[in-house]
Amino acid sequence: MEKNDIKERRVQYMLPCELHEEMKKTPLIYLPLAPLEWHGPHLVMGADPINAEKTALAVADKTGGVVFPTLYMGTERERQPKILESLGFDKDEYIVGMDFPKAKGLFKSFYFTEELFAMVVREHIEQCIEHGYKYIFIVNGHGAVNHNEVLKRLCTEFSNEYKGIKVAYSISFDDKSLAAGLCSHAGIDETSLMMFYDESFANIGKLPAKNEKLKYTDYSIVDSGGFEGKPGEGHTVPSNMDPRRANAKIGKNTFRKIVDDVCRKVKRAFSI
Repeated sequence: MEKNDIKERRVQYMLPCELHEEMKKTPLIYLPLAPLEWHGPHLVMGADPINAEKTALAVADKTGGVVFPTLYMGTERERQPKILESLGFDKDEYIVGMDFPKAKGLFKSFYFTEELFAMVVREHIEQCIEHGYKYIFIVNGHGAVNHNEVLKRLCTEFSNEYKGIKVAYSISFDDKSLAAGLCSHAGIDETSLMMFYDESFANIGKLPAKNEKLKYTDYSIVDSGGFEGKPGEGHTVPSNMDPRRANAKIGKNTFRKIVDDVCRKVKRAFSI
């Protein structure tokens, strides 16, 4: 971020007087979060929180408000039998999140328990309220069902039990792409985003040659169908979601759609 080009909105780099001034304009604070998670051998561990932070900053620049330092945390659960079979595992295996035991080069994810994750997010929301923020928007970079249920519950609770306070959240992918099954874990979309953010965040050379199919179990790269019981042939990544087809141009277009989508959600949630 060039200081002369974009107004500083990161809380940690703002003076108290600047925070007071911005709060008077828009009492809105963004809380980006996601765990450090294994995204195959070709992407940085911080792919999800990086995406959440980039999205939060871009949205804040359009709506006003400030951005809290990113929380590098999130939760996951054991895979259910039907999903295990869809991914190409035995239905009785015990696998948590994306830490597929036979994946090449696996570096285990930093998952928090649901209980601790909920407590920490709760405390951050309470701190934001104590500091005078009326609107808290969580920008979530992680897609796990239980992770999102924790956030949904907290948003509902705070929005109903605290007078004059509204808490909402969104995953940092646009709804149309999610509905169309065009989102993946470490596939072409996330890989392209990382390339757009910084070329050092992705290294396609860590993947095999393009003529080799990418098995879910071998790389922890999974398209939406793999999670929904509609896996690619042989439990492999379909060609349209193959990360080896990724580029920064695709990432730029994906990011634009994400920012536009989250902006709409923020304006709708807070009527701003």
